[in-house]
Amino acid sequence: MIYKADYQQKIQDLLNDKCTYKAIRIDPTQQLLRKNNNLVNDIYKNKSIDFKLKQYLTCTAATAPRLYGLPKIHKEDTPLRPISSSLNVPCFKLAKYVGQTLKNIVSVNFNVKNSFQLKENIKNITVDDEEMLISLDVVSLFTNIPIHLAINTIMKQWSSLEKHTTITKKQFLTILEFCLRENNYFVYDGTFYQQVYGMPMGNPLSPTIADIVLDKIIDDSIIELRNKDICTKYITKYVDDIFAIVKTKDVEEILKIFNRQHTKVQFTLEKEIYNKIAFLDVEIHKSENKLKTNWYTKSVASSRMINFNSNHPWAQKKNTAINFITKVYSLSDPEFIEDNRAKIKKHSLQKRISQRSNRDTNNNSDKENEMQ
Repeated sequence: MIYKADYQQKIQDLLNDKCTYKAIRIDPTQQLLRKNNNLVNDIYKNKSIDFKLKQYLTCTAATAPRLYGLPKIHKEDTPLRPISSSLNVPCFKLAKYVGQTLKNIVSVNFNVKNSFQLKENIKNITVDDEEMLISLDVVSLFTNIPIHLAINTIMKQWSSLEKHTTITKKQFLTILEFCLRENNYFVYDGTFYQQVYGMPMGNPLSPTIADIVLDKIIDDSIIELRNKDICTKYITKYVDDIFAIVKTKDVEEILKIFNRQHTKVQFTLEKEIYNKIAFLDVEIHKSENKLKTNWYTKSVASSRMINFNSNHPWAQKKNTAINFITKVYSLSDPEFIEDNRAKIKKHSLQKRISQRSNRDTNNNSDKENEMQ
């Protein structure tokens, strides 16, 4: 729980960071709306898009994004994660369109889609006694993304990118600048602000841009590590979290190398404890030089999925529980199944669904008897 006064103070503390935000006098929404439509019209005239797509990308009504803070309840003093709700920002559809194109240059070497893919990727890896499991986490990645680095990294990959778009290089660069620099604004408590550094969470381009920038930093870090004869047996990432298997003696040097790639993109380090470490929603265990996985939730997790007494259809409630149970069992190696089964049995939703299923079975039997 966070009190309103504390919430407002924490938001104000964020906005007082002059290196990231600055107050602006007027709402730029209408001006940006006109520029968005001019850009869309230009690429249409250049025959880069058809008329139907032109109509879709044209903005007819827009409002300034609104800032709110999402409490990080798992961290000390409950800091806020700033979210800029950008659904009605002038370039929202154009940014989504460009983002779909940019996904084609996100590295397939480092990124993992979900926990299931992670489990599959590490199942045959052997870990030596002198090796350690670590995770690296970027401190406030989105608000620390260097936009100039993002744009430069993207445009250096134009030879790969141009295969996936009909927009010219010059127009694509103009659209990138427009979406990444000019539309980084929001309103809070009646005052308009410009985000002068980084990307806001809520912008549809932010996750893809974060992937591209972090891929670049990992690439550069690995090159530097190799020059120092430091190898990583395995490395993967999900958004701003990195999991790696490295030699224990190299851990501190690896952190230093990652942290000197860019002054604003800084990493924190977490080492394995008792031969295990959490990543995504699995706990990765070292056991007899092999890696095993177990379903994992943070200590602050509420375990809430869906209210059994809500007005959702019965089938949706049932499938929610079934999918959850399937996920837990799929992510857990056999030795953890029994413990997880006991946890699931304590889950009220699963218990209520079992009761409902038994009741439905009895009712169906009664109806069959009546028919007979």
